[in-house]
Amino acid sequence: MIAFMPDDRQFTLRQIDQARGDLYGIADDLELLKVQLARLSTRAYISRLAIMATGTVWALIGSVAVIVSR
Repeated sequence: MIAFMPDDRQFTLRQIDQARGDLYGIADDLELLKVQLARLSTRAYISRLAIMATGTVWALIGSVAVIVSR
């Protein structure tokens, strides 16, 4: 025989619906954060940009030195 004991933590349909809305809102915010994180530059990309910028500056300095030395 199974004894039925009333649960003091029963929720009304309105409370369940409100909690479901809150959960969907949190899920949407989480999805937005995932998209924003995916758009962030990686360390390798930033390093590559720094190396290219340094190389460009040295090429310009070299070009100016060649032109001035003539």
